[in-house]
Amino acid sequence: MAQKIGVYLSSKDNLPASYVEAARQVGHLIGSTGRTLVYGGARKGLMEVLAQSVKASGGRVYGMVPEIIEQRGLVSDAVDVTFRCVDLSDRKQLMNRESDVLVALPGGIGTLDEVFTVMANTVIGIRRQPLVFYNVDGCWDAVLAALDNLFAQGLVSGQPADYYSVATGIDELRALL
Repeated sequence: MAQKIGVYLSSKDNLPASYVEAARQVGHLIGSTGRTLVYGGARKGLMEVLAQSVKASGGRVYGMVPEIIEQRGLVSDAVDVTFRCVDLSDRKQLMNRESDVLVALPGGIGTLDEVFTVMANTVIGIRRQPLVFYNVDGCWDAVLAALDNLFAQGLVSGQPADYYSVATGIDELRALL
């Protein structure tokens, strides 16, 4: 069983209620099973919902905090252990190093960058790390379709399962962790 769960997700507010609830449920899953969250450390949007849920459920929180988040005073109070980093590339490396498995909740450009880095590391053999797209209300449908297209064209070797799994509900995610 994975002990340190890295989660990529949005720091945006005013997102669909289903995304907020998914972040809360994932936090509860991590915390109530005595695991550790590894995430970006910010107290904004889904990131804060997730971290507070982990804490409220008894888990530990590792925050990978870029300088700019600290300078802006946006570090979450839920963070137990702070890993300071220079920028987003540095944060990505720290998150990947500290995580046993990585989960992509709804997110934007940063989340896409992070999941594609994990898959690229698998392609070239740097590190094979479990990655799960938590496809809340189809948020990842277009990305997954684009990936399927790359596999169908022969531009990516192997099968999607060699690079990632997909969960559409909390029970499926629990089974993959």
